[in-house]
Amino acid sequence: MEAAKPRWENETWTALHPNPVACRTCIFRATAGEGYVLDRATTDTCTIYEAPERKPDDVYWHGAGCENYEAADDKPQSLLLGIAVADALGVPVEFKKRGTFHVAKMEGYGTYDQPPGTWSDDTSMTLALAENMGPTKIYMEDLAKSFIAWRDEAAYTPHGETFDIGNATNRAIERMKKGVEPTRAGGKEEKDNGNGSLMRVAPLALYFFGKPDARQRYQITKDVSSMTHAHPWSVTACFIYLEMLNLLRKGRGKKAAYAELKEAFSGYAFLDKAALAKFDRILKGDIAVLPESEISSTGFVVDTLEAAFWSFLTTKSYKDAVLRAVNLGDDTDTTGAVTGALAGLHYGLKDIPQEWLDTLVKREDIRDIAIKMPRWDLLPD
Repeated sequence: MEAAKPRWENETWTALHPNPVACRTCIFRATAGEGYVLDRATTDTCTIYEAPERKPDDVYWHGAGCENYEAADDKPQSLLLGIAVADALGVPVEFKKRGTFHVAKMEGYGTYDQPPGTWSDDTSMTLALAENMGPTKIYMEDLAKSFIAWRDEAAYTPHGETFDIGNATNRAIERMKKGVEPTRAGGKEEKDNGNGSLMRVAPLALYFFGKPDARQRYQITKDVSSMTHAHPWSVTACFIYLEMLNLLRKGRGKKAAYAELKEAFSGYAFLDKAALAKFDRILKGDIAVLPESEISSTGFVVDTLEAAFWSFLTTKSYKDAVLRAVNLGDDTDTTGAVTGALAGLHYGLKDIPQEWLDTLVKREDIRDIAIKMPRWDLLPD
């Protein structure tokens, strides 16, 4: 195996030694002893190996033989394919009531009479966002054009057909088509709180690399959500979701990420307090301890976020998480897609069942978009 290389200029290397604050397995800054630096440490003394949730934010794990490593290039694929696969699992049973069906594998037809592996608007709009995120900015006007092309010309679709679009999203796209500024196109009324922005914002978690200011991340979230859904409930749901994804992207353990999320939001004084209160079951309680009977899976943005968090936090694999989400019923594709982003980013590409990936329509197109995304982790500050 080729030795892992430092990904940051401040990684200290010399001609004779690797970075002395490093485990020999990875040669990254990973270890420290009782008040002193461990030279040439091993996994027996590596603090990251013992507690992966303590992985430093500025270390991208890359290619070493350690169970706590992940290939850096897999993150965009894990995210986008995690969304698309779960979306496709939910498409055939969308709108069906809980308990009237059971999904255990990739199936087809059903609600929209689509073949197995077909994904919906959730993935289409996510891919449009992923393609319009540049190294230093999001190209909002181009993203608006991509949304219009998706609706009117079936761009970013699995079979050249747009078969599923929400009413609020449709109205917002029509406004953008008529020249309304993208960030002002979304509905602002309480009735405009479907999950149509939540379902598509996940790629922003990768764009958040190197953006430590929570207010900046919130403004980015607000701008992108407001293209279709501008009410504070929708924007806040997207921000909670992205902050959780951001913590998972950093390598936090599932429980550690959830705890850190709640602690962070208790101090975000810049948020709309009334909107934040809608998410008390996530942020002030423990959504994972609730029974399934108390979890709704409708198209209401609060319900979708709760269902996704619950499905993710109460399972131990990508497969189990997304199947739990889809089998909740009602808005199955979106609940699945939102859960799929969390589980895909956390468990990684290798945990997505191969047979599901093999069935996924236009899998290589999704992969191509993922690998062409800018590598924000490698960009200079």
